[in-house]
Order: sequence, then structure tokens, then C-alpha cells
Amino acid sequence: MALLKKKIRGRIYYYYTETKRVNGKPKLVKQVYLGPAEEIYRRLMAAQAPEPLEVEKLAFGGVAALWDQVQELGLREIIDEVVPQRADRQISVGTYLVVGLINRALDPTSKNGIPRWMGRTILPRLLGLPAEAFDSQSFWDAMDLVSEEHIAEIEERVWLRVLQRYHVLTDLLLYDTTNFATHIDTFTSCQLPQRGKAKQGSTNQRLVGLALACTSGLGLPFLHQVYEGNRHDARLFPGLMQKIVARYLRLRTEAESVTLVFDKGNNSALNLEWAATNKVFCIGSLKPSHYPQFLEVPLSWFKERAGECRLYRTKAIVLERRRVVVVVYNAKTAARQREVFHRKLEAATRELELKFYTDHVGAAKDEALLERYRRYLEEKKLAEYLRLKIKTDKSGLPVLEIKPDKRAIARKERTFGRTILFSDREDWSSQQIMEAYNEKYLVEENFRFLKDRHYLRFEPVYHWTDQKIRVHAFMCVLALLVVRLLQYRLGRAGERLSIPLLLEELDDITEVTLLYPGPRVVRKMARLSAVQTRLWELFELAKYQAPG
Repeated sequence: MALLKKKIRGRIYYYYTETKRVNGKPKLVKQVYLGPAEEIYRRLMAAQAPEPLEVEKLAFGGVAALWDQVQELGLREIIDEVVPQRADRQISVGTYLVVGLINRALDPTSKNGIPRWMGRTILPRLLGLPAEAFDSQSFWDAMDLVSEEHIAEIEERVWLRVLQRYHVLTDLLLYDTTNFATHIDTFTSCQLPQRGKAKQGSTNQRLVGLALACTSGLGLPFLHQVYEGNRHDARLFPGLMQKIVARYLRLRTEAESVTLVFDKGNNSALNLEWAATNKVFCIGSLKPSHYPQFLEVPLSWFKERAGECRLYRTKAIVLERRRVVVVVYNAKTAARQREVFHRKLEAATRELELKFYTDHVGAAKDEALLERYRRYLEEKKLAEYLRLKIKTDKSGLPVLEIKPDKRAIARKERTFGRTILFSDREDWSSQQIMEAYNEKYLVEENFRFLKDRHYLRFEPVYHWTDQKIRVHAFMCVLALLVVRLLQYRLGRAGERLSIPLLLEELDDITEVTLLYPGPRVVRKMARLSAVQTRLWELFELAKYQAPG
């Protein structure tokens, strides 16, 4: 064995060699490249380095980015200015709510699980407080101090700060509602959770409603309200519309009017009359069954085009006033709706034929069977399209006759692909009205985020009093606002990521701590992907690294 030194292009390289004698003469039988001297030294030092005694991984990126946004808004300070602090409390209410919103955004858990979650993140270091200080009882005590009036004032002050920092509020606001299921028992005394019509999930659970007004373009939550789960949208809308407009005019004192986009469930002549007398323009949609004349308009009258859509514009009496009506037709949507509808008819027909075979074996009476089948079709919303009759065939056996009602089906098919919009914005083009209404998807997208299983999750609601449910909803909406602002900053830098992907990439940025004998502590970031490197630079996350 020997160490062989070679000089190649002016540099010295080393090789490990082995020789043996063959027929009395030395012969090279093995040669391994070792590299230059500095490389050999590096390997020796690495081999002699001790193994770390302990390795700790902490979630870094998501917590740091959200904390940075919270700091920029001064959110903790705003909350503490509005909510009276108790003298015996060492940690402010604002600190608890900020911890709650960061938790809702990244890893929603119960208040009992927050200390355990915090211990796996850099949040205690950022706060300068131990995770154990945020136990469930302390959290609940802090939440008890926040009233409904406090929530409204904090939300408005936060928006004042947002507008000082960003130019994100236009004269178009989007409005919609949803509800969330709870696991609150029937006999638990609270008013917000009520049994009503669930927009998603089980109908057996008590529901809590959430109304949301958002900005156009970005979907930033501008105003929210929690309401009883059995309250009809149209009854909620008048009072809430006044709050939305009042806040908008307080924040934009130079504005003379605002345009509000909302769903057909909020239509009422009274609502629109109030809007008209208070310089609020409205854009909404109409139920086709209430305005069948717009379904009879031949497609040849749809002269305007906007992308894949064809538009027909007219004026008509809508909800007791003459307004602009824009009928939008999309051929692809019509084809898809037609296919889905006929598949439902076919599935219901097969199901009824099977039911009749098994039911008739049980010798049930014909009238009782027909009544049961009609109720089945009503549940499927297909009763007016299929006609049922029990007849006897040539062999004397009973047969269920299912005939499609061609007129009713044709009437239904005329609605496919058509959306009937109305507005009092006569100065807007048909395309502007359509595009403004289509932005309502941003509110619906926010509701999907709040129902996501991993991030920003509203459910489950681990609270049993109206006051705490309101504070819980407030933390969720604040979390949504902070995350949407991160997405806005990302878009302003020319990058585009969906909110789930943005939070996933940030959450994967991890800080690793290595504890060696000595003791010696080494902290470093886990390897970043190209996307994570860009987020690291854009949000300036390096300033939240620990020394070492």
C-alpha cells in the first residue's frame, strides 16, 4: 500500500495504490483517487466530528411569514388598544388572538392542543414566551374579554392600517354567506348554533352562519358577521348591507358610491330600494323560474361576445324598478348541464324500476307505491320531469311505466347555460357587469379555504357559547386576511401560488438545531426548494433566524 502523488495541470492530486509481485516483478493492482490535499483533510475532519447528541426540527417558514405580516399590520397592538386589559394578566389579549390566528392558518387545533403545536414551531422564540403559557384555560380567559363591539372596531382599525400600507380597496365589493356544522348538543344553551339548511354536510347538526364581504380582485375579507344557523339570507342582508356601506364610506371618505355584488338569495324589492336611495349600486342574478321571458330569448339575439360567452342586454322591471338585464349564455356550460341532467333522469328511472320490482314482490298497494316514488323524485328535484303509472302487461303482470314529460324537460333545457344578471349600473357595459358578478367566486373560494381540512379551517368549533364562537370566527377571518395579504405581496412580485400551495411551501421551511457535546449548538435551515428560496427572499425570513 502506498500514497501516490501526481501533478496534473499544476495541481497536486493523491491516489491510494496497492501493488503485488507477479512473476517476481511489482505490479499495480488497485488505484483509488483521493483528490487534492484539502479534500482529504475535509473528509478526515468530518470523520472525526462527533455525532450530535440531539436533533430538533422546528416549523419556521409559515410561522415567520405570518408573524411578519401581523407585525406589519400592528395587529397585536390594535387588539390591545381596543380590548381592555386585566391588570392580573401578564400576556395581552392581542398576543393570544395572534397566536390563535397563526394556528388556524397553519395547523388548526383545539385550544388545548396549542401549547403542543407551539412547541414544534419557532413561535415561542418570536414571542419571547414559553408555549406552556398558552394553555387552554388562559386562552379562554383572554377570549372572554372580547365583545362583539370590540370585534367590529378591531376589524375596521385593521382595515385602516391595510389601506395605509396597500391600495387594495376598489368601489366593488362582493358578498355571500355560508354555514358551518358544529358538534354542539341540542340542549346546550346558545343562540348562534341552530338547525337549518346546511350548505354542506349533515343536516342533523346545529349550524353557525358566516356572512362575508370581500374586495374584488383579491378576495380580502372586508367585513364579516356570524349569525344564527336557521336565519334566512334575505333577512340578514338588509342590516348587513348597511354596515358594509357605512364602513366603506368611513374608510374611503372621498368615495361617493359603492357597487355590491350578491347572490340571488338576497333579492328583495325592499333591499334594493334601500340601496338605490343610499347611492349603492347592485349587481345580482335572477331566478329563471321568476323571469321565464328571458329564457325564451332566441340565441340569435345574443349579439355581444365576451370570451366563450354570448350576451343579450335589455331593460326590464326587476324587483319593482326598471333595471339593466344581461342574459349570459355559455354553450359549454349548457352542454355540461344537459348531460348531468339527463344522467340524473336515467339514474332515477333505473332506481325506480328496481324499487318497483322489489316492492311489488312485497305486494304493496299501487297507490302507496306511486306516492312513495313521487316523494323520491321530489327529493331528487325531478318530480315534474317524469310521469309515473302502474299498468298491466299482456301477461297480466303489473309494470311501472315511466314517461318523460317532454314539455317540462324542454323548459328546463332552455335554462341551461343561461345566467340572468341585473344591475342599476347603466353606465357599465354588459361585459363589465358579467365580469363583476363572476368575481363572486372569490368569496366562494374563501369559504372553501375556511372548510379546508389542513389550513384556515373554521371547523370543528370547539366552543359552546355565542361569545366564544364569535371570537373563534374572528380569528379565522383574521387568519384569512393575513394569508390573503401574503398572497397579494407574492402576486405583486410577479409570483402566483394558490393559498394551499403557498402555505404548504412555507410550512415546509424548517429550522434544524443540532446539539453536540461541549455543549455546542448548531442551527441551520433545511435545504430549500427553488420556490421556497423565492419565498424566503420575498418575505425576508432570514431576519427571524436564531443566532448560530
